[in-house]
Amino acid sequence: MKKNLTMKWIKVLVIILILIFLIVFFSCSYFLLKDYSELKENNESTENLIEDTIEVNPETQVVSIDWDYLKSVNEDIIGWLEIENTNISYPILKDNNLYYLKHSFDKKYNSNGSIFTTDTSPFIDLQTTIYGHNMKNGSMFSNLAKYLDKDFLYSHLKLKIYTPTCDYEGTIFSAYSIGVDTESKNIKSLDFNELVNYYKKASKYTIEINGEINKIVKLSTCSYINQKTTPTDQRYYIIAYLIPIE
Repeated sequence: MKKNLTMKWIKVLVIILILIFLIVFFSCSYFLLKDYSELKENNESTENLIEDTIEVNPETQVVSIDWDYLKSVNEDIIGWLEIENTNISYPILKDNNLYYLKHSFDKKYNSNGSIFTTDTSPFIDLQTTIYGHNMKNGSMFSNLAKYLDKDFLYSHLKLKIYTPTCDYEGTIFSAYSIGVDTESKNIKSLDFNELVNYYKKASKYTIEINGEINKIVKLSTCSYINQKTTPTDQRYYIIAYLIPIE
């Protein structure tokens, strides 16, 4: 009798374990498929937008952007960021309430989010900060993590920012990772020149600067260097000085 009861409990336990396994398996499969679907949709939308709005002269390599079309897609698009030899080529969205943390440039819900700024006067102010997710699928600002590698940094110093009123070439002069609260405290009371000096000193590597720095862009994304907290409080910061393209 006891043996029969024991066997029944074993069978029940096995069934429960199988059910738990199936629940976990299908849950993981669902989220993986969801992530893949959102990434695919985001990539396709961005590629279509590039094809519809950006034209490069094959002889001069001058870039032309159809800003009227971009604005018809979304009035919040205020620029375009491109870093050569990376997958970073995205519209920049003006965001007032962190809407684009979880929405693509066409306002569809997407966990990849968008590349965005919360600044009041982006690219008019002396510093503009641009945010993007550090997606484990390799999209958005995930490439910024590579800037703490010296070889990658020195082979990817240039970026381009296009806006309706002015286009800029950026040269990266600082790359580092630090806690977001610590960074906020460090820069809170600095004027522009002090800010530039702070970024130079904070950089993991010393980068030679040619000329005067009058305007900068700061790229920010989550860093997984310190994973003691979830989500990590660390950020990668990549700072470039901007010069208008004539």
